[in-house]
Amino acid sequence: MTTYTITSQNEIEIDFHGVKPDYATRSKMKAVRIWWNPDKMIWHGPVNDQTLAVTKEICGEEMTVVPAPSPKRAIRKTPSIDFALKVKIKDVVAADKSQLESWEEILREHVNEVMGEDNASHAGNAVSKSQETVWMNCFRFIAKHLAELSVEQQEYELIFEYSLPGTVHERPDVFLLTDRKAISLEFKRKEAPQITGNKDDVAQAIRYKEWLENHHQVTRKRNLIVKSYLVCTHRNAVSGTLRGIDILTKDNFCTAISQELKGEQSCSFTDEWLSSGKTEMPDMLQAIEIMYREGRIPYISDVNRNCLNTVLRHIEDAKRNHKKILILINGVPGAGKTAVGQSVVYEENKGGEANAVYLSGNGPLVEVLQYQINKVGNDEHMGENAIQGMKDFKSTYFSSSHRQNNKVPQQSILIFDEAQRAWDTAKLKRGFSEPEGLFDVGERIYAERQYAVLIGLYGTGQVIYDGEETGLALWEDALRKHNDWYVIASEELENEIRGLDARKIVDNDVFLPASLRADFIDCSKWVEQAISRSGVTPAQAKAELAKLQETSLRICVTRDMGTIKDRVHQIDSDHPEWSYGILVSNFAEQNVIRKALPGWDIGYKGYNAVSIGGYGPWFAGESKKLDKACSVYGNQGLELDCPIVLFGGGYIRKNGQWVTNGYPYERMKDKFQDPETIVENNFRVLLTRARKEMILLIPEDTILDETFQYFINMGMDQL
Repeated sequence: MTTYTITSQNEIEIDFHGVKPDYATRSKMKAVRIWWNPDKMIWHGPVNDQTLAVTKEICGEEMTVVPAPSPKRAIRKTPSIDFALKVKIKDVVAADKSQLESWEEILREHVNEVMGEDNASHAGNAVSKSQETVWMNCFRFIAKHLAELSVEQQEYELIFEYSLPGTVHERPDVFLLTDRKAISLEFKRKEAPQITGNKDDVAQAIRYKEWLENHHQVTRKRNLIVKSYLVCTHRNAVSGTLRGIDILTKDNFCTAISQELKGEQSCSFTDEWLSSGKTEMPDMLQAIEIMYREGRIPYISDVNRNCLNTVLRHIEDAKRNHKKILILINGVPGAGKTAVGQSVVYEENKGGEANAVYLSGNGPLVEVLQYQINKVGNDEHMGENAIQGMKDFKSTYFSSSHRQNNKVPQQSILIFDEAQRAWDTAKLKRGFSEPEGLFDVGERIYAERQYAVLIGLYGTGQVIYDGEETGLALWEDALRKHNDWYVIASEELENEIRGLDARKIVDNDVFLPASLRADFIDCSKWVEQAISRSGVTPAQAKAELAKLQETSLRICVTRDMGTIKDRVHQIDSDHPEWSYGILVSNFAEQNVIRKALPGWDIGYKGYNAVSIGGYGPWFAGESKKLDKACSVYGNQGLELDCPIVLFGGGYIRKNGQWVTNGYPYERMKDKFQDPETIVENNFRVLLTRARKEMILLIPEDTILDETFQYFINMGMDQL
């Protein structure tokens, strides 16, 4: 018997139950892109008319259809109201037991409603007795300690259990609004905030502050001052400041609130604030879903919006005035270069044409993005038209026969990802470099259409392959050979392009200076200090980490995989929408990996390593199984909410320095001009994938003892 499943990821899975299908059947499946998955022992492919027809033909009319489980809800539905209770301070001060119990019931019903919509497992029974006790304690603490406020200040309203827009379980206990301020108060029945283990109360308060500043539309529109406090209600609690968050207790609670309200006016737009939408901050896969499903571009920031509009303006100029242009878009890791490139493709192709294509030598990135576009688009070939692998593009347009025949791609705008990793002549083995090849294709495009546009997305410090180490010099050389092309670049790059002054257009709008990967938190400065092999002291890395610890981006270290499993279980409970998974260097030692993950095989095409054909599903959710690790080759250009970076012994601390180590390094080092920098770049990529949290997993191996201690001495929290 042959059965099939329609999964929650909108894939068909065909199970032959241990019987290998014959050649004709396998050919039918492959013809519609249904492929064999050796790990799950099934055939799988996208759901569309072709795959459904072939599946029904194979399985017959009396097939058994196994329904997939409903996916866990990841985004909060809008409840009847976005908050539980709005009440004046004076009314809390004057409330009797009956009134407090009535308010407690309102809070309970609201939270049950919200959590029941977020996650079916909570439906109807979300609130525990301990939570009810917390609320009652909060009421009584406010009543007791805010009774000394002035009559005018007691007229201010307290807002309980307000759900931050666009989040799942983010509900600060109490908000206090004025015309100029949004003040978050998070209450804890503790002597001091918890900052270890799976709970970090300070990070929670920081996260609320950053969410309001970065995502709350009304707060941003009205430029409100955002304050976030932790209130420890235990009688022995001690006030203070942790990572920029003030700790309030019975001794200073009233004074702090009175000071915040001094000179303020009651909020005149409370209803507008409470019904605020969320300023979008999608990752790349979410952005693609918004573009191709909703038909709009999610502008992450004004900088990125300006960059996209600038690029589109230069493209229109090239079309009108018959120009050949190269646009170099550069920025820090996580700045949104890929998103801008994909947005250009969407804008230029949304009329049903294929006028722009995104080219990448990163096969896994191509696979993941094609998978996502095909999944949410209305055309099964949409992904292939929007993004192509450089390998296939080169075989089609770089060959001597196609060059002689002037073969021209359908698209006039070629967007080259990771332009700093372009292949040199030796690596390409065609007598010219990749940039020269692209310019040559551009010349053919121009001859046919009277304009041509190349866009290079350029990042620094992320070269990980051999033959990619020349960088910007390759583009400069290609420009010299094509002397009627203009280059548009920011000041940062134009200074490195020498001798082309008359053809250079300086435009700083094509520079993306801020990382968006972690809610505008840029960890790249810390990464540079932490893993650099030269000119950096541990004190400098410690100082940069201290700055990060005053943000919501949590970075911690452990040597125990069991502790990590406890943490991701907590993540699934608190943030079911978060993505997480294990990342590993290409230079990892097999025997070291097994210290952390007994029985694992991550060697060449090892069964615990993500390989071609598996990147799309892995980033779509299979990463949460924690049964496979994704190498730097697969995760470059992509991100996770909480990456687990596995230090596998290829790059270690020894005698106070970073050194390369192990068999994989010795086997591969002769491939590179500067192999030690390549290893360093591995970790530069791995450590800049995080959006919300990052866990460093350093196995219990003597060669890694100094590495582990290095991060502990830096001040990093141990998970």
